[in-house]
Amino acid sequence: MKALYTGKNIIHLKEVHSTNRYTAEMLSNSVPIADGSVIMADFQTAGKGQSAAIWESMPKENLLLSVYYRPHFLKIADQFMLSIAISLAICDFLKKHIENVTIKWPNDIYVGDQKIAGILIENSLQQDVIKNSIIGIGLNINQKTFSAQAKNACSLSQLTGLQYDLQQKLQILCECIEERYESIKTEDYLSIRLAYLQQLYRFQQPANYMINGQVQLGTIEGIDEFGRLALSINGSMHYFNNKEITFII
Repeated sequence: MKALYTGKNIIHLKEVHSTNRYTAEMLSNSVPIADGSVIMADFQTAGKGQSAAIWESMPKENLLLSVYYRPHFLKIADQFMLSIAISLAICDFLKKHIENVTIKWPNDIYVGDQKIAGILIENSLQQDVIKNSIIGIGLNINQKTFSAQAKNACSLSQLTGLQYDLQQKLQILCECIEERYESIKTEDYLSIRLAYLQQLYRFQQPANYMINGQVQLGTIEGIDEFGRLALSINGSMHYFNNKEITFII
C-alpha cells in the first residue's frame, strides 16, 4: 500500500545534532508539524541510540530520520506496542531485500548477529494517553565500513553488494511503517505480539547474558504486558527492563 500520510511532509536537513532532538525542539517552540511528518538528515553530529548511546553513520549513506506521530489512541500502559510496530515495520522493509532479519529486544534490528538498524522512541504523555511520539530510526543502507566501536554493525549494501537510492528506500520504509502503525489502532495486540515473538532474536534459544555483572545462561520466553524481557534461568522466570541485561554476542 502507498503511505497516505507518513512521509508526505518531509523536512530534509543536511546536518543536525539529531533528528529526534530537532523534532522535539520544533514541538517545544510550538512549530506545527503534520501527523506522519518525517525529519531526515544527511548527517547527524550527535545521533542518539538507546540510553545515550551514539549512532554511527557516514554522511549521505544511510537513512537517518525521525517520524512524528500523534498516537492519541494509544494508552500509556500500551506504549510498547508502538515499539513493536516500528520494529516489525523495519523488518518488513528489510525482508524485501534480505533474509534472516530479527528483532533484538527491545527494538534493535539484526541480520544474523549483526546490527543493521536501531530505534529510539521518545513519547510525551497527556493524562493516560500518548500526546506526541518522536520515532528515531537509524537504518544502515549504503555504508561499507564501520569503526571498531560499531563492531557488529552491517548495512544492506554490505549484505547484497548493491547500491541503493535513499529517497526510494525512504518511500518504501514509510509505507511499511504506516501499515504497522495502522495495525495497532485495531487493538489486536495478541496477534501483533505474536508477530513480534516470531521475529525475536534468540527466542526460545539458550544463550549467555550478562546480568548484575555475571554471565548467566538463559532462554528468552517472551515479553510481558509492559514489554519487559521474560528470561528463563534455571527453570525460574525473570523479567528485565532495558539495560538491566546485556546480550553476549
